[in-house]
Amino acid sequence: MHKVRVGLAATVVALLLLPQIASAKNYCIGGFPNTAYILLGAGFKIPPNGSCRAWIGFNKQGHSASSGTACTASDGSDVNFSITTGTESGGFAEIDAINLSLPSQTGSVTGQEIEGDGVNTFSATGITGSVCGKFSVPSVRTSGQLLPGGE
Repeated sequence: MHKVRVGLAATVVALLLLPQIASAKNYCIGGFPNTAYILLGAGFKIPPNGSCRAWIGFNKQGHSASSGTACTASDGSDVNFSITTGTESGGFAEIDAINLSLPSQTGSVTGQEIEGDGVNTFSATGITGSVCGKFSVPSVRTSGQLLPGGE
């Protein structure tokens, strides 16, 4: 009888969580000096106070994967992101340190663009974060060739 209750309880919990898993939202960060540069975190949600969460996504402007970490202050006043975005070809990488005040989800970025032999350091205000819609992962091209798994 005890095994049946545990199994039933696990099934009920799984059914209750199913809508949350299916409705996972994406999170977008924009307002960079290059207005076409928008970071999208796949299924990302701002972490609870005093904790961190991984960021995995891409830059919607091009063929750039992004990864990093976001941590929310213990008092819930802000969330800080450290995100690195780069391309396989072209030698481009960008490192962004983003701070968004909560609950407004607005703030600033300090970053570095690394391309070829040059490094450009920048900072900007007016950065915003919000839940965003569906996305499709961009294809990856190398020397004009579509790589397997691309669109």
